[in-house]
Amino acid sequence: MVSKTRSLRWLEDLKHSQRLTAREERRKEEILAVFRQLYDISARQPDPPVFPPWRPSW
Repeated sequence: MVSKTRSLRWLEDLKHSQRLTAREERRKEEILAVFRQLYDISARQPDPPVFPPWRPSW
């Protein structure tokens, strides 16, 4: 009986960890998508605009 209980608890823990792993993978993909967008934006405008130091930029 102890072995069966231990096996069931192990299976529950495994299922829980797989759920966490899937959630972490989705979150990782979301974060990577944000970095890809930032890269695309930076690749389109490689040089920052030039603001003369004697003139305020606002």
